[in-house]
Amino acid sequence: MNAIRGAGQGGEDSFVLVANTPGFVEQLDFLMPERDIAAAFPRQGSHWRLATTPQGECTFLGRDGCVLNRSVRPIYCRLFPLWQFHGQLTWFTAAECLANEECPSLATMIEAMNTSSTEVRALFGEMCSKLGLEPDAKVKS
Repeated sequence: MNAIRGAGQGGEDSFVLVANTPGFVEQLDFLMPERDIAAAFPRQGSHWRLATTPQGECTFLGRDGCVLNRSVRPIYCRLFPLWQFHGQLTWFTAAECLANEECPSLATMIEAMNTSSTEVRALFGEMCSKLGLEPDAKVKS
């Protein structure tokens, strides 16, 4: 939030505090089975997220993608649509993602996002660490 505000690219209405709903916690637990989601996002807690339009689109999404400079985007946004699942790199096939129209494989997606497998893994680890999502002790690596 501070980086976006510091760059003059977002006001108070650019972020919203939302409850950690059961659906949110369950979805994160599915997407990150190796992480202790319940400890980082207790069901009675809340978290900040980017605001969305009434149509559900990010307020920073323009016709050609994100309008934020890459250096101030939240880590999740720098990763999207790339992800790490069970230690393997993959990507979300969200219909609203412009890159999905052009990239038929993980390799082409990584290239189109102007990144590398190493950077994706590092960003994923950094995101997890900043969110307090340490590996779950109950899950064997």
